[in-house]
Amino acid sequence: MILIDKYAYASNIYKTDPVAKLVFTAILLILCLFLNNLWVSIFLLIISMVFTVYTNPEISITKYIKFMSVPVLFLITGILPILIVQDNNLKYVLIEKYNIGISSYSLSLSINIIFRALSAVSITYFLALSTPMVYFLESLQRLKLPKLFISLMELIYRYIFILLDEAYAMYKSQTLRLGYRNFKSSIICLAELTATLFIRAYKKADLSYECLLSRGYNGEINTINEEYKSGKIFYFFAFLFIIISLLIKYFISGITYE
Repeated sequence: MILIDKYAYASNIYKTDPVAKLVFTAILLILCLFLNNLWVSIFLLIISMVFTVYTNPEISITKYIKFMSVPVLFLITGILPILIVQDNNLKYVLIEKYNIGISSYSLSLSINIIFRALSAVSITYFLALSTPMVYFLESLQRLKLPKLFISLMELIYRYIFILLDEAYAMYKSQTLRLGYRNFKSSIICLAELTATLFIRAYKKADLSYECLLSRGYNGEINTINEEYKSGKIFYFFAFLFIIISLLIKYFISGITYE
């Protein structure tokens, strides 16, 4: 089983109506991205984290922080061009000769972007760690999205993990044969893995497609609809968080660094 689905099936609310969870997640994302307020982002980050940890016994605070550490690494590298600027009015000077450093505006903007991004990731994690992919795609069908779009999502999702499975199997095989024991060996093994990975993954994907055709695949993947628990509580929470976020937006100003 794919790891993300394994965590999703462990959630206490995985059988709750996925449409309600999808609408709830979409509303939180809209609030996070369009209200553009630091305190709203922090509020939604905390809320989504609490929801995820509370509803999924497999996800501890420590494990959740490890999940969040992945996007943080990308954020650090991506935020540096915004944080470090050339300006005459710098709060922290890094290279005095060229007036390069951190200004009040760039610091404030960088902090805002970081928390907006982390909040958006955390909200998405809530959906991913509480809704198996099959249920998520079924919710898209119920929302009347184009069937071609949904089928493409299903196939792409499957083929991505075919690629990852092949890469892992090849890496494990190379390791058992004493590969990656030093730098030179690692370079050779990585080159061999890269050279053959896509060929093997293509063959596996082609075989998977032929299996679909043998089972009557005609461009649409049809599944049996599940019976879900009511998700009305998520509509209530969505409405509640809209009110709270708007109050935060208009009554609590963002941090400035003057």
